[in-house]
Amino acid sequence: MRTRKISQNNIDMITLVIYNDNECYHKGAAMNTKEKILASALELFSQRGYSSVSVRDLAAHVGVRESAMYRHFRNKQAVFDQLLDNYMHASDQFMATISANPSAEGFDMSKSAQLYSQLSDASFIEVGESVFREFLMLPDIRKFWKMISIERLSNEKLALFWKEQLFDLPIAFQRSLFERLIDLGQLKPYDPEMLAIEFFAPLLMLYIHALGFEPESKEFDSFLSYANRHMAHFRSVYSA
Repeated sequence: MRTRKISQNNIDMITLVIYNDNECYHKGAAMNTKEKILASALELFSQRGYSSVSVRDLAAHVGVRESAMYRHFRNKQAVFDQLLDNYMHASDQFMATISANPSAEGFDMSKSAQLYSQLSDASFIEVGESVFREFLMLPDIRKFWKMISIERLSNEKLALFWKEQLFDLPIAFQRSLFERLIDLGQLKPYDPEMLAIEFFAPLLMLYIHALGFEPESKEFDSFLSYANRHMAHFRSVYSA
């Protein structure tokens, strides 16, 4: 399976897209006031939670008057909603970047399963590790999920968003992939949904734990080591 190498430019673009309303800017480009508001909101919301940050707090962090905030966003909720929209765009952009078979018609699971079956053990782990290193552990993405992890405890809609993005959709994807790999004779014929849960749940647990650590830290290295060992173990146990 040929996977696409993520360039530093792609990583920078994904990092910045959180700020700039779904447009891509070059690294080092000065942020305008709207982007600064989004950047400050992401920073403060991830530290204190949405409910504990006021428009006045945001304005002070940006260094503008409160009236300037309302020229760009009608209220604090609109700022939060923009961050949600920008995350979804960044996520879609990353998945399109690493996809082995992007097409105008959408994702072809059968073709992906065929390509997946050709991965060596080392390449399989490399692909899994790239999702952490080149997306999930980027500064803005970490801040986003820290923000959601705080707010989901008091906001039912965000609790459902957390469940959908970090459990339901990944499990559905893995289940479908494993079904096809079983049909191809690449995986042992176990319940594909249980295989999906067994594969993904430890990785999710490790990721939530890693949100509090910098990617350069020894704690992150430990997390990544466990994740890689888990992926290698799963492949060794369930490959046909």
